[in-house]
Amino acid sequence: MKKTILLNLLLLFGVSTAFAQKQDIKELYFDYTQSRMNEDQNALTVEKANSLLERSSELNDKQVANVSFHLARIYESMGKPEKAEPLYEKVTKLVPGYYVTYTSLGFINLKKCDTLGRKVSESAKLKNAALNEIAFKAYKIQVQKTIQYFEKAEACETDERTLSILTSLYKSIKDTTSLASFAERKALLGKDCVSLLDDE
Repeated sequence: MKKTILLNLLLLFGVSTAFAQKQDIKELYFDYTQSRMNEDQNALTVEKANSLLERSSELNDKQVANVSFHLARIYESMGKPEKAEPLYEKVTKLVPGYYVTYTSLGFINLKKCDTLGRKVSESAKLKNAALNEIAFKAYKIQVQKTIQYFEKAEACETDERTLSILTSLYKSIKDTTSLASFAERKALLGKDCVSLLDDE
C-alpha cells in the first residue's frame, strides 16, 4: 500500500514537472506570481520557482532575480538558510543595489559568526593558544564577509540595529580603523540603492 502511494506521488510529481517544462514560459511565470502572493501556496510556489530557474535562459535578468529572491525568502521562512543563501547571492549579482538581499545575507551569515564565535570562546577556556588562533582566524574571515553585507544594507537604509551589529562585529575582531572609516564607505555604497525588485 505504501509503495503504491509513493509510486503514485512520484508519477504525479513527474507529470507536473514535465508539464512545467512544456508549459509556455509566460504562463508559468504568471502562475508563479499568482501562487507567490499566497503564503498558503508556498510549496506550489517553490515548485514553480524551481521550474522557472531551470529555464532561466528563457527569462530576463529581472525575472530571474525576482524568482530567486522570493524562492530564497520562502526557503528562509522554512528554516533552510543553506538553500536561501546561494539564491540571495545570485540576486546581488543581477541587481547589485537591491539592499534587502544584503540584509538577509547579513543575518544568515551572522548566525555563522555566532557559531564560530562560540568556538573561539571554547578554545580560550581550554587555554589552547594554537586552537584559539585557528578558531579566531576562521571567525575573523566570516565576520569580514558578514560586515560587507551589513555595510551595504546600512548604506542604503540607515537602521540603528544594523549599525549596532556592525559596531559589535568590528569590535569583535578589533578593527576600529575600518569602523571609523565606515562613514566614507557608506557614501559610496549608498549610490546605487534599489528599494523595489522589478520583474518587467
